[in-house]
Amino acid sequence: MDRVLLIQEEPRDASELVEVPVTASGLGRVNFPDNQQLRSLTTQSVRINGMRLITSTVATFGPLLNLRNAPLTELVKCYLVLYVYGWEKAHYIPLLVLNDMATPTVAAPSKFAATKFSNYKNVDWSKSYIVFAAPGGSDVSGGNYEFLFDVEYTKLDASGSDILGPS
Repeated sequence: MDRVLLIQEEPRDASELVEVPVTASGLGRVNFPDNQQLRSLTTQSVRINGMRLITSTVATFGPLLNLRNAPLTELVKCYLVLYVYGWEKAHYIPLLVLNDMATPTVAAPSKFAATKFSNYKNVDWSKSYIVFAAPGGSDVSGGNYEFLFDVEYTKLDASGSDILGPS
């Protein structure tokens, strides 16, 4: 039996699981779906504090789309691009840099600390995407799959103060 060791280095912010489906071979990139919880509005802003890649050693299928989690063969050729304030603030971050979990039997790189972001407020998810660097793009020959991300965030009101939510 494999054992997964999860280490929490600091208190968790509010978080949202984001599922990015890949349903066709040959795609050069896939866009993030709209996520109401992470969308900034005129009355509030959402600041992304960090992102964590959830690999198949932690979750084999996504809970909402019920697609298998992306295999390591796909993760090693993918990069993250996040649009913030209308420009690509996170530009070609290798997806496996966002992996902070490891298991003894899987050779996926990990760093044992969540990737934190500085002032990633008002991310435009409709323009943010994952790009495939390898020739041929995505490969779904083994069936459709999805990328899973745990996105930590803070909601801010119009004055820039934290919205704490229900207690």
